Amino acid sequence: MNRGNWHAAFCSWVFTFFIISCSNGTPGASSDAPSSVDERQKMIEEAVPARASDDLYLRPGAEIDMGTLLERIEQHLDDKNLSYAKAHLDKAREMDSLNEEVQWLGGRYHLMANQSKKANDIWKKCGLQHPENIPCRIELARLQLTIGLVREALKTANELIGIDRNNAEAYFLKGLAVRAVKENDEDALPYFQRAVDLDNAHLDALDMLGVIYAGRKDSLALAYYRNILALQPDRSDIYFKMGVFHMDKQEWNEAMGAYERAIRIDPKDADSYYNLGFVLTQIRVFDKARNAFAQAIAVRPRNFKAYYGRGYTHEMLGDLTNAARDYREALSIRPKHQPSATALGRVNQKLKAVP
Repeated sequence: MNRGNWHAAFCSWVFTFFIISCSNGTPGASSDAPSSVDERQKMIEEAVPARASDDLYLRPGAEIDMGTLLERIEQHLDDKNLSYAKAHLDKAREMDSLNEEVQWLGGRYHLMANQSKKANDIWKKCGLQHPENIPCRIELARLQLTIGLVREALKTANELIGIDRNNAEAYFLKGLAVRAVKENDEDALPYFQRAVDLDNAHLDALDMLGVIYAGRKDSLALAYYRNILALQPDRSDIYFKMGVFHMDKQEWNEAMGAYERAIRIDPKDADSYYNLGFVLTQIRVFDKARNAFAQAIAVRPRNFKAYYGRGYTHEMLGDLTNAARDYREALSIRPKHQPSATALGRVNQKLKAVP
């Protein structure tokens, strides 16, 4: 029963109880109605699902312990139920506004409510008031990276490492901050590697190492990607990245296999369909390439690159009319796409030459 249905059921129960009470005005009449305030309250609580009873938990006079309150705030945030999260958070702040878990959850709430400045201020305050606190600083560093305060994020990451030199997330965040500040991968790489050394299941650090080594066309990238897949086999995005790695090295068969795996996992992966189509044009399997581009368009209709790709396969297969149609469609979506304009001009010339 959801909360809306519970409310309707409760109102119905109140109405029914009112009718029964009125019909029992005659002494001696039999009734199943509750005879005391305690019994009525018990009936209400029994009618309410556990998660819907939060308003009862916050009612005046209710006994509240901080541990349960924190659990409920976190659960509501995980469920994206911000109204209940705020109600419980307000109560927790009344009880102890300096509690570091209250501050950590408060920052999470404000971030989810699109109030990043408030989240930033709360987590900063948490760090100042609790010098050894790690969770607030981790969230603060992530937020600072997200909103572009990269030097502040680097400072926060260094504070984290100062508190705990074996915290893998701290090194990962420092790697991201160094990469953003220095705008290169070389200086950041040791921090991502340190994160993986401390936690070989740190998926984000493994991913970053894969990206960096792929940029170098170093096959070590594949080792990091495979480590991720060993932990999470259904990562279509990782198969896509493996496909890009092989495609950059013109390893067409391996690239094709990677994109096909990505598509099996996620049939709506338009980018893998498009790249698969490109690979198939490179090995001149134009009919299958045309199908791949068509799938990319089906998933993402305003995909001008896929229209251009399908137009090219039509042209290579001798279907000039449909080739011209796809090139025009690509240009209707992206008027300044020069490859489509050039291809359309070429096809129109061929069509004019047809007797």
